Amino acid sequence: TGLISLTYELTREERELQAENAANANRLALFPKAEEFLPMDLPEPAPEGLLEVLMVKASDGSLLGYLISAYKRGYGGQVPVMVAVSPDGVILGVRVLDNDETPGLGKKVEQNQFLNQFVNKSVQKPFALSIQSGDFQPIDAISGATISSRAVTEAVNMAVLAFEQIKEGS
Repeated sequence: TGLISLTYELTREERELQAENAANANRLALFPKAEEFLPMDLPEPAPEGLLEVLMVKASDGSLLGYLISAYKRGYGGQVPVMVAVSPDGVILGVRVLDNDETPGLGKKVEQNQFLNQFVNKSVQKPFALSIQSGDFQPIDAISGATISSRAVTEAVNMAVLAFEQIKEGS
């Protein structure tokens, strides 16, 4: 037990560095021209599952948008997503972060074919799987991975709600 504890402590800095590098890679994939990612206070009341809100700025200091990370429970556990939103409320991109969804089926929610359904859509109306009815923007679920598809869709909706709260507060 002592050796495991010692190894854990000795590798802590390197693991934290690797985690930060992975986070920055995801951030830059959504905002390639970003120079700064500034942490913001989470909106109050912060819903369970809202992880992080970042203001994204270019090298000239102009606002590029916001990165909002949230999660919902999927089939294999929590499914975290990172959503890029423009200052005027258009989704610029969505990335599914590290998760334990079923390989070959639930993992398909990470593919662009599914995620691109959110891109260039306004945050004015929430998203829902097309099997649901109501005043939603329809998203086609991945066949056989409805739970994973729903988790991503609900996490995106949580990010959209956080964006709306940020805009109301500014």
